[in-house]
Amino acid sequence: MAKETQKFQAEVKELLGLMIHSLYSHRDVFLRELISNSSDALDKLRFEEASNANWDLSKEERHVRLEADPENKTLTIKDNGIGMTKDEIVNNIGTIARSGTKEFLKKALEGNTQPDLIGQFGVGFYSSFMVADKVTVHTQKAGTTDGVVWESAGDGEFSLEDKVRSESHGTTITLHLKEFPEDTEQQDFTAEWTLRSIVKKYSDFIEYPIKMLVSREEPELDKDDKPIEGQTKKVEEDAVLNSMKALWLKKSADIKEEEYQEFYKHLTSDWSNPLETIHYKAEGTQEFSSLMYIPSQAPFDYNYRDSKVGLSLYVKRVFIAADCDDLIPVYMRFMKGIVDSNDLPLNVSREILQKDRQIVSIRKAIVSKILKTLSNMLNKDREKYESFWKVFGATFKEGIPSDISNKDKVTDLCLFSTSASDKLTTLKEYVARMKPEQKAIYYITGETITQLADSPYLEKLRKKGYEVIYLTDHVDEWVMQSLPKYDEKEVVSITAENLELDTEEEKEKAKEELKSKEEKYKSLTDVILKSLEENIKEVKVSDRLVDSPVCLVSGSGDQSAHMERMMEAMGQAIPKSKRILEINPDHKVFEIMAGKSDDQQKVWAEILYNQALLNEGSQIENPTKFGQQIAQLMVDANL
Repeated sequence: MAKETQKFQAEVKELLGLMIHSLYSHRDVFLRELISNSSDALDKLRFEEASNANWDLSKEERHVRLEADPENKTLTIKDNGIGMTKDEIVNNIGTIARSGTKEFLKKALEGNTQPDLIGQFGVGFYSSFMVADKVTVHTQKAGTTDGVVWESAGDGEFSLEDKVRSESHGTTITLHLKEFPEDTEQQDFTAEWTLRSIVKKYSDFIEYPIKMLVSREEPELDKDDKPIEGQTKKVEEDAVLNSMKALWLKKSADIKEEEYQEFYKHLTSDWSNPLETIHYKAEGTQEFSSLMYIPSQAPFDYNYRDSKVGLSLYVKRVFIAADCDDLIPVYMRFMKGIVDSNDLPLNVSREILQKDRQIVSIRKAIVSKILKTLSNMLNKDREKYESFWKVFGATFKEGIPSDISNKDKVTDLCLFSTSASDKLTTLKEYVARMKPEQKAIYYITGETITQLADSPYLEKLRKKGYEVIYLTDHVDEWVMQSLPKYDEKEVVSITAENLELDTEEEKEKAKEELKSKEEKYKSLTDVILKSLEENIKEVKVSDRLVDSPVCLVSGSGDQSAHMERMMEAMGQAIPKSKRILEINPDHKVFEIMAGKSDDQQKVWAEILYNQALLNEGSQIENPTKFGQQIAQLMVDANL
């Protein structure tokens, strides 16, 4: 039959322009689309062979082949799949969804919402025209002897010609590659390295081998088969570009630990073994497979502001997106791995995940599985869990304020350092150790454990035998604001005002004693307040302290000093709130201070205030002046 030319539908011509110029953000996805089509064709052939035993098909291994021709600037993608008849190629490629093209085009051009049409319109083939100015398709349906050649320049028409395919059934797509302007992204789609990289990125786990002839240099040999110095020859050999190891689709019972470790390293380029492997297959209303890992160490860029987070998304083994943060919450950003679903709502270019209940369902299932895995690790392998916590605990505890639905589970999985021992503890364990008369769970925030352990704020709690949680991570202030109670016990900062540590009987007894001491030092506290009024809002006689003379506490509703320091360090300084200076009336310094002149009391007040700042980890305004004042006190003590 002579070659015949047909026109695309008018709206299809317009659609081609949209496909070529607007739909995809990266040109290299054309190869993903064509390889995916070839994989589908091979799947269909395997299915049909079961019911067509009389087909006389090639016994050649089912595969996809790439053939690059740099001289003629062509790239060919071949498969020995099911192929197409003439009518099928016209319907599948020449028409693009005959019944719905106008509606598709309308939705696409509106731009408000991307239509969910993957698998319905087969538009992936047209991504070829992003890189090619002419595309030739030679195909032959399995079980037939009639081949057909389809050809188009993407300009509104295509030609058809009957021609038997020499390789029998399957499809050959030849792209006549474009010349791109110098100011655009340049990729040589005939270069071996480029093709290897694209296949590894998008199609590494396609179950059929993706083959290509590659060249390598080897020495020329003499008649005795010895290498001739300085002489080489080019040798071509078949190379398989994809690993085909979609490990997540296998049964876990059939997978060795070494295979899991090898896959992790292949996936992440982290050459240390993962701490934990989570192989999970969900069945029911929302089916998907996942293979996730908890790393044993944080990557070098883990805490960078612009570092990528999320799992890799695949659909039917085909890579769709890396770092898909729709599938996992930010506080689980340490997780690595993949999620593969046969039915996800992608937009037409397969580049954007549509937000709907299926995605919410997958995310919920993944989070639940990770939390369950961590819980099992905590209860059955405490040492392993603590190694996880030391690396990723500061990240994971962000789930307390950010994941309301799982807040209790996340809280139960958090570990803390405390004043009781060097061992980490859970809140459940802390509560089990509480004294019968202890009213609350107590904590303190600061820069280091050493600093907190020596803090004057602990003095009375230590005397009573109350355990205090030490918090030194930068997220702790934010986290604890979201945890006012645990197990019906209030969670209280020991640096806040009105800290109640006494029983009702002890409070009544202390009330009268404090009243007497307030009256005794009334004139002194007035002088202290007046001399420090720019920095403090109140001087309060307190029984909070045992050995130290003073401390600074935050008023109700005020930010803590630690929070203020953190915000300042991040370049987000906030107005500093005046705080309360609490004094220990039993400390001898106040008895001595009360007998000094007003001017001397003002100097001593400034020294005590700076001492309180240092004790809480804050900077003092004038260290030199403070040092001179201390030196003068030492001199005066010997007069």
